[in-house]
Amino acid sequence: MENASGWETPLWHTTGFRLIKLGELVQAVTAEIFGPQEISSRQFHVLAAAEAMPDPSQKELSRALGVDPNVMVGLVDELESRGLAERKRNPRDRRRYIVTPTPDAALLLQKARDAVTSAEEQFFAPLSGGEREVLHELSGRLLDAHPRVTKHE
Repeated sequence: MENASGWETPLWHTTGFRLIKLGELVQAVTAEIFGPQEISSRQFHVLAAAEAMPDPSQKELSRALGVDPNVMVGLVDELESRGLAERKRNPRDRRRYIVTPTPDAALLLQKARDAVTSAEEQFFAPLSGGEREVLHELSGRLLDAHPRVTKHE
């Protein structure tokens, strides 16, 4: 395949380059859609994971999302200062804290999820439903096959 319009680069033939550029485009779209919610994509991921996981600690959220533990502390601090998350003592282990989204976060998460769904539909519109499924499955296989680059401990 020749260089696509606007992508005049000698790296166009490499799949890695294309994946990096797609990631950058998705990040830009995400930043745009989360702007009105006044939340970052990382904050969204933390809240969504905290809501979905049973009583997650910061460390567990860090591992699940592949976010450096020191960065996670700052993310939870920001969410807590905005009233979107709170740290509660874990009743089974008083040394640990559970990160819990607040009721305000639940409303924000629903708006954000709706925005993500709409943005993904638009972004992936050039692909058929079957092509989207294949892309999803293949990207998942590649992610599963390679270790995370993010520091965990």
